[in-house]
Amino acid sequence: MNWYTAKELAGLPGLPGTERNVREHAKRHRWEGQQRLGSKAVEYAFAVLPTETQNALLLAQADNAAPTPAGTVAPQPEEQRPGQQQLTDAQRQVMTARVAFVREIERMSKMVSQQRAIETLVAHAKEDDLTLYLKERVVLANDRKTETRNLSERTLKRWIADFRKHGERGLAPKRRQADMSMPDWAGDFLKRYQKPQKPSVEAAYQLLVEQTPPPHPSIHQVRRWLAKLSPEARERGRMGAHELKALQPFKRRTSAELWPNDVWVADGHTFDAEVINPLTGQAFRPEVTLIIDWATRRIVGFALNLAESTVATLDALRDAVSRVGMFNLFYVDNGSGFDNATVYEVVDRLGGTITHSLPYNSQARGVIERAHQSTLVKLAKTMDSYIGADMDKEASTKAHKLSRRDIKKGLKPALIPTFQEFFDSLNEALNVYNHRSHKGLSKVRDLDTGRLRNQSPMEAWKSAEAEGFEALTAPSDVVASLMRPQEVRKTNRGEVRINGGLYFLDALRDMHGEEIRVAWDYRDTGSVGVYTLDGEHLGDAILDGNATPAMPPTMIQRAAEKREKGQLNRLAQKAKTITGSDVEIRAITPAASYSDEKQAAAGRAYAKQLADQGTRFQIPQNKMERYRLWKKLDAQLQQEEEVPEAAREWHDRYQHHSDLKAIAKVMDAEMDAGGRQPTRTRRAV
Repeated sequence: MNWYTAKELAGLPGLPGTERNVREHAKRHRWEGQQRLGSKAVEYAFAVLPTETQNALLLAQADNAAPTPAGTVAPQPEEQRPGQQQLTDAQRQVMTARVAFVREIERMSKMVSQQRAIETLVAHAKEDDLTLYLKERVVLANDRKTETRNLSERTLKRWIADFRKHGERGLAPKRRQADMSMPDWAGDFLKRYQKPQKPSVEAAYQLLVEQTPPPHPSIHQVRRWLAKLSPEARERGRMGAHELKALQPFKRRTSAELWPNDVWVADGHTFDAEVINPLTGQAFRPEVTLIIDWATRRIVGFALNLAESTVATLDALRDAVSRVGMFNLFYVDNGSGFDNATVYEVVDRLGGTITHSLPYNSQARGVIERAHQSTLVKLAKTMDSYIGADMDKEASTKAHKLSRRDIKKGLKPALIPTFQEFFDSLNEALNVYNHRSHKGLSKVRDLDTGRLRNQSPMEAWKSAEAEGFEALTAPSDVVASLMRPQEVRKTNRGEVRINGGLYFLDALRDMHGEEIRVAWDYRDTGSVGVYTLDGEHLGDAILDGNATPAMPPTMIQRAAEKREKGQLNRLAQKAKTITGSDVEIRAITPAASYSDEKQAAAGRAYAKQLADQGTRFQIPQNKMERYRLWKKLDAQLQQEEEVPEAAREWHDRYQHHSDLKAIAKVMDAEMDAGGRQPTRTRRAV
């Protein structure tokens, strides 16, 4: 018996004691197996078993055999035949050629004896009188490198015996297997070769020669032996457990049965470009935490922070839940930002379940790792402040020196984006990703081109909604209570300053000079959450919530009318002194003064310039330029000239702006009685 099942092998020397463990052992060592006839059991060849197991089986067979009569020779164990192994193409060709001669002898034996048939075939072969079919197979059947080899009686009889005993597969020639035994020097060499420093073969061989006694192998023997090892066995020790997984088989996970919001995958990624920190003004690399929906590959939420932390995780969760609703499973790694009681508590409050991947098993979360490459790494490479591993060292050093020089001088570095610029670019990159075709999603026919293409994450989400999916909306009070990035600040008469903004909350009037915690959100700078140091929520402070105009508009208007009336009275009194009689002064408002005509002409020229250039209406950045533009448009509108619609809307909207009123007040005060502008130039407010 040359084939044994796991049940028959369990407990034998050199093998595990249970049937299941024997099957696992066979799978790990890649034993050759086949299904036993008439059974579902898998049986394994005798040749692949360990030596001690083979010896035990042979002893068992000898004990069970009948006593051998004196003077006779006990039958030898049946020799392992190549037919019980997987054949190569070359073996199969030789086997087929030999079968052709065996079949020819069988056909001839129907008319003459087998001996006569063999002798006849050998004679025809020597005289080169075989049929073309057999002649082409003589050299191949002999399995020799020389073509002068011919048939012999002994060879044909051996082929017939092997065929009758083992079938056609018994005619396949043996192939010498590679010697996989470990040389005496292999252990000492691997100790010097399998190191995380990854020394070269030459370096490890040199250490072997210097540190071990002779005899030593040649460098060529070492290379040939290493070539026999599998990549996994060769690189063990040179690569860690995480990197070694890249050489091992893996399982592909499908998401065909998932609905949106069934599984969210989250992970943090240190951005590969520098950004200006909004709190310190220094260059730093922000930590971006992304959350992706596994079913649709849609990035549903993200957060920015100084490092992968609990705050970043909760901020990303708050963003995702407020966008697309509740989740069922939250799949993360074992980092400190995810594996902590605070995150568990929030996930429980949201009604979800959190699960962690195995250590050193980032391949299990490949869906989020791929998204990092498609969005964050791609975005970082568009920035001059990119400092990734593949960045040119000379260019990186130059950018670093220039940016640090500008920061030291208090200037905004030209090569490093501000936090707001980075935030806007990140939003755009994530939006592009969600609307771009994704290879992990099913294919649809494009309505524009008529060609098949993969769905985008947003299309996959909409398709699920069309099939009946409806997101579960998160309670507003739960979302509002989720943590945001917080900073400790001191209050000042109901105000608190953070990120360059001044926020007001009336509830802070009794906490003047005390420290509080301010929760801010870079997505919405209009308000911030205010908490005590103990975590009690006091309310939301509003940006410039206590800002009011310097003076009420009606009071300013009354003061202007009073000033005008006083000036007219003084002019009348002066005229009476000159003429000696009462003089009546009237305020005449012409349809268009010279100044108005001039302003209207400038406005028409500006409108023509816009029309000629084909550009859209643009608002100047400087306050004084905005004032002059408004005056041009105002004069043009008084003349009932045609102006762009966008310019008309801005004119109506800007006339109530405090900047315009303040500049107009200054300019009106400096107008002389003749209506001329002052000769000196004032700085813009």
